[in-house]
Amino acid sequence: MRSRKDRGRIARAFAGAPRAACGRHAADVYPLADSHPQADIRVHVQLSILLLTIDRSAADSLTAALSKPGHGVTTVADPVDLFAAAAGYSLVIVDRVKDPYTVVAVIEELRRDDATSKLPVLAIAQADDIEERIALLEAGADEVITKPFDPVELEARVEAVSLRFERSTGAAPVVPLVTASIGDPNARRVITLFSPKGGVGTTTIATNLAVLSAERHTKSTLLIDLDLSFGQVASHLNLQPKQGLLELVRDESALREPELFRTYAVVHPSGLHVIAAPPAPGFASLITAEHVELVLARAVEAYEVIIIDAGATRDERMLAIFARSDTVVVPVVPEIPALNAVHLLLDQLSETGALGGQTLFVLNNMFAKDLLRRSDVETALGASIGSELPYDPLAYLRAANEGIPVITSSPKSAAAAKFRELADAVLGKAVVPADVSANGTDPAPKKERRGLFGRR
Repeated sequence: MRSRKDRGRIARAFAGAPRAACGRHAADVYPLADSHPQADIRVHVQLSILLLTIDRSAADSLTAALSKPGHGVTTVADPVDLFAAAAGYSLVIVDRVKDPYTVVAVIEELRRDDATSKLPVLAIAQADDIEERIALLEAGADEVITKPFDPVELEARVEAVSLRFERSTGAAPVVPLVTASIGDPNARRVITLFSPKGGVGTTTIATNLAVLSAERHTKSTLLIDLDLSFGQVASHLNLQPKQGLLELVRDESALREPELFRTYAVVHPSGLHVIAAPPAPGFASLITAEHVELVLARAVEAYEVIIIDAGATRDERMLAIFARSDTVVVPVVPEIPALNAVHLLLDQLSETGALGGQTLFVLNNMFAKDLLRRSDVETALGASIGSELPYDPLAYLRAANEGIPVITSSPKSAAAAKFRELADAVLGKAVVPADVSANGTDPAPKKERRGLFGRR
């Protein structure tokens, strides 16, 4: 069994040609898809894969999915035959095994054998159970995929393993952040949503801002849920990620390589990439400030815009987030005690130099009546309000219950308009290039400005 330091690490170098299959095969080896001669398959495949499963239908579907992109697949049903042949393959996939073996035991045995101790292993979890996935990673699996899965996801996981073959194990350098002013659309930006008081709309603002950013930076906006104990970004976006931050920090290769890093994000229909928080509060302590620093270092290499839901926790991990942030957006509500707490905290952070980026305050009018005037709020904060969200409980409640951001579920609402104004303030205004009109013909004399989602 590998140590914690070695979990997720692939140390075997990739050989340019596929490995020759080991000559020994089990009596109950399942035939390969399309029944091509094994020797011919070995010549043309990208990876030679050995699959262990007692499920014939799973063997057929996995073989079909993996053969499509050009991989060669051999299937065995007996772990003994897997142990004998594994060293001759580029990748091992472990699905279901027969008694008295378990998948965990098979992986641990592969790690104990010097010939296979560094062989890439992809384990298939039989249910969406975080404990099962962690047990497989603890045993030494390099990737875990959960049933049921899409063939595209399977192919992506196998591609991630192949990248580990090809990549050097040397650490990638940290790219310095580009300092930019609020609203500069050309800068690579890290925007953090944080408030020392929970329940003020931090996640609502983060998700709406992120989806608006994704409309401007297709495939280049990442939303990270760093509310480690109670993160709800996935729920607000109606996503059901099978992996996230917890699995990412266990993969040392992904914390070095931006391309592998991107494989841990789930993609929202808007094009937004999301790395979800741990699935339960008990896992929050497993993510350290050092992990946060590494995650953000890779994020700025892989994406143009990074938006962070930092929740309300105040510890070393929060300081690591602030150190990387260009802009910190602080939601506040019209309550004097809460405003005083924000004021004191930010003063302390500024004095210690922990808050390096610029700060923008967003007043969230959560109450039906104006208990405090805007000027009163600014006096309590000792700072100006940069943006203001209207009182609209039905729009916010509908968005949270349906998992659809306000800008999509209620696009014509006053709240949606304010979210767009906030996006303009933080990200810069979105405009159509002057040389292309809406219908692809020559532009009109007056430049046409288009709103998000293609609306005029």
